[in-house]
Amino acid sequence: MRSLRSFQVLVILSALVLVGTGALNVVLGPTALPGDTAIGLNADSNYRFFAGVWLTLGPALLWVVPRPLERAPVLMWIIAAVFVGGLARALAALLEGVPHPFLLVLLAVELVIPPVLFLWHRALNRERNRVAGDSAAG
Repeated sequence: MRSLRSFQVLVILSALVLVGTGALNVVLGPTALPGDTAIGLNADSNYRFFAGVWLTLGPALLWVVPRPLERAPVLMWIIAAVFVGGLARALAALLEGVPHPFLLVLLAVELVIPPVLFLWHRALNRERNRVAGDSAAG
């Protein structure tokens, strides 16, 4: 299934982004962000905590790659977490103002890639079920 391979590549790239940005933000804290990064101790602690959570989603996503159809529950939780994070970022923009353009790019990625992965996964599942049905009928 060529489409499955392409799906796996997108999942790997997504996982690498999670690991890379998560590790960078754990180590550098908010100074990894563009623009004004002056925040208090409590906000820095909270920021790094969520960066650590973000970082751990990457290896979990890599675990999904070899068998994405069988490991769907883990994949669905990860893409839901990223999407909900994007919704939270959108809420912050609405309540506090529009952030740096780089963060708007991240917002777009967080709100677009998860639904794409979800719908693509559903299509792969339907294709697998159709092929299995054809094999059983033949």
